[in-house]
Amino acid sequence: MDKDQFPFLDADDPHFQHARALSLSVGAIRRAQGKCNPHDFPVGSLEWHFAIEDFAGDVLRALMDETEGVDMQVGERPRD
Repeated sequence: MDKDQFPFLDADDPHFQHARALSLSVGAIRRAQGKCNPHDFPVGSLEWHFAIEDFAGDVLRALMDETEGVDMQVGERPRD
């Protein structure tokens, strides 16, 4: 793979570093809360799919800076 073709794979890219930091932070918080993370299960298993969906919801909550009362399905947008 060429970095010019896939710039998002460049570990020196600030966007990649921010995304990685967010992922690690959410994973650590989930672990402290006693929740499972996607990497705890075999890729493609039913448990993995549930963990991915729950993890994505936690990432959305972290990005939206909402800590309570967030009940949004992945793919939905908040309405003004």
